Amino acid sequence: MNNDNLSFIRQSIRYLGFGEAMTHNEQLEQEMQKGVKEFQLKTAACFDEWSTIQATLYFRRGDNYDMYYFNKYDALLVYDSDPKRNRMQTFYISKGKGVTLKEAFNLLQGRAVYKNLIDAEGQEYNAWLQLSFSERTPNNTNYRIRHFGERYGYDLEKALANYPIRELEDDHLKQNLLYSLKKGNIHPVTFTKSNKIEKMYIEACPEYKMITIHSELTRAIQKPYSPKADPIKPALTPPPDDPECPADNEEIEEERNDEKEPCDKTRLNGSSVRKRSRASDSL
Repeated sequence: MNNDNLSFIRQSIRYLGFGEAMTHNEQLEQEMQKGVKEFQLKTAACFDEWSTIQATLYFRRGDNYDMYYFNKYDALLVYDSDPKRNRMQTFYISKGKGVTLKEAFNLLQGRAVYKNLIDAEGQEYNAWLQLSFSERTPNNTNYRIRHFGERYGYDLEKALANYPIRELEDDHLKQNLLYSLKKGNIHPVTFTKSNKIEKMYIEACPEYKMITIHSELTRAIQKPYSPKADPIKPALTPPPDDPECPADNEEIEEERNDEKEPCDKTRLNGSSVRKRSRASDSL
């Protein structure tokens, strides 16, 4: 067994947010020691009080290398009280990087996530990703991934500046807010209007180039994301790409209509915003 390969896979699992228990799962090392061609590991996590996200991690041994690859995982969002809302998506991993488990949860709940990607020429670029639940990929295994790149023109910081958000006045709170929204989280903020302070919850909305504001939530909002709590990125040298693993953005399609206008919006302080009055609308 290649110990460096095992260390890299463990670090990748940690970076992708599967937790310490999965990172040091004894079955991982046992299966690699056996030299089996393929194996799977399963885990689950809860990020709110109504749903559970279940994950199946797929590992395979390379044909020409003494290497194993963690090249994808299935994420299933389960609502015990409302199974019709269950959703599943396969996320592909490349060189230990990809969509984290928390980001998968946010994507399956319908929110957008900001990611660093690699194009067909190997060049890195940034884009917002969002699942289209009304469209499937040609093989009908995944939801289509909508892609809002820099050409689309969504500026999250500029969109936030349209609103009287108190957290924007403090650089540390502002950076935490931007970080959290880019992860796809719903983030609590404080609005100050006419000497009135009001707690609101917001999320990024790249499709309409604005933010979505939730005026009331019946769910417990997860604590804001903190960069200090983010897992350490893999520092080890990754193994060669698995030839049977799809490219990073094989199923990502770019949104071509750069001038698309909002079709459902209201006004708040002279700026456009999509408003939802119930938590169930965003889940």
